[in-house]
Amino acid sequence: MPLGTIAVYNKAEGVGIIADEHGERHPFSGMETQTTREGQRVAFEVVGAKATNVIAVR
Repeated sequence: MPLGTIAVYNKAEGVGIIADEHGERHPFSGMETQTTREGQRVAFEVVGAKATNVIAVR
């Protein structure tokens, strides 16, 4: 799973954007993670253009 950070998160809509280590951005749904802080490091998979299986890196 690649690592990245949450670049943008809209709490009202429960959606955000993850920036990976290469600067590429992937949208994700807050339904997939308990992590909602911008700047939080996460591990994730990509299906199509969307990040999935988002897990906070402790």
